[in-house]
Amino acid sequence: MDYKPDRSFLNELKRTDKRLGCRFNGQTFVITYERPTGGSVPIMSVREENGGFRQPDQLDIMKLKASDLAREDYREKFNRMGKMSEHLTEQEKARRKRKETFRDMTKDNKISLKQAFGKAGNISKSNSAFRRISPKSRGKVFEKA
Repeated sequence: MDYKPDRSFLNELKRTDKRLGCRFNGQTFVITYERPTGGSVPIMSVREENGGFRQPDQLDIMKLKASDLAREDYREKFNRMGKMSEHLTEQEKARRKRKETFRDMTKDNKISLKQAFGKAGNISKSNSAFRRISPKSRGKVFEKA
């Protein structure tokens, strides 16, 4: 059985890059790339998400264009990579701050740790381990003259 891809798909594929092609390997369609030497190599297999057969369509061309790094201008790529590294450094700063916060919390004594975890987890009133009793006065209060 010899299946052929849709003609409009092949035209769009050739408009994307003249060296791209599509063939049926007996189970699925395979998008190939024609190298200057050594013939064509498979670069993408067209399948359903569950691994079943399907015809290639515009979605596959969009995937090819997104994965083609040579289509992007080097300035755009540099800016995109800079933003990604900036985002990573912000994440690293946040991670370090969390780590320092926990380290500082463990420096405190047992009672304050119990209070902090109780407040953070909304577990209890987070009262300290000892009873607070206000002292009663034992006599007359003298006023200063």
